[in-house]
Amino acid sequence: MNPERREITEGWIHKAESDLAYANLGLSSGDSYRAGAVYHCHQTAEKALKALLCFYGIIPPKTHDLVRLIEILSPHVDLTDFAGASVFLTPLATDFRYPGDQEEPTGEDAKLAFDYAQGILVKVRELIS
Repeated sequence: MNPERREITEGWIHKAESDLAYANLGLSSGDSYRAGAVYHCHQTAEKALKALLCFYGIIPPKTHDLVRLIEILSPHVDLTDFAGASVFLTPLATDFRYPGDQEEPTGEDAKLAFDYAQGILVKVRELIS
């Protein structure tokens, strides 16, 4: 891989890792931070998948749809194990951004979101190493 593509890929990974750290901080800070935490779980997965797109030389589209990102990656890598995670995580980009939009996420949902996001990030790191 050329150095420029490697640098861009690593930049996306760094942002994904930062979002996962924010999600973890939010989850450990109490119920009132849960909505922000699940948002950052989505962001972790989105940025990890966009890192993988860059790794394969694909310019990431401006979308928050994780299902779509996995579809774009499908000719290059099999991520079907993350189909359920992508369906679960995609709405978290917008569902809890404004008051009254949705009920706050449950602790169980937040833990699941974190596990899914972390799993996607770990898989992407494996694939690009």
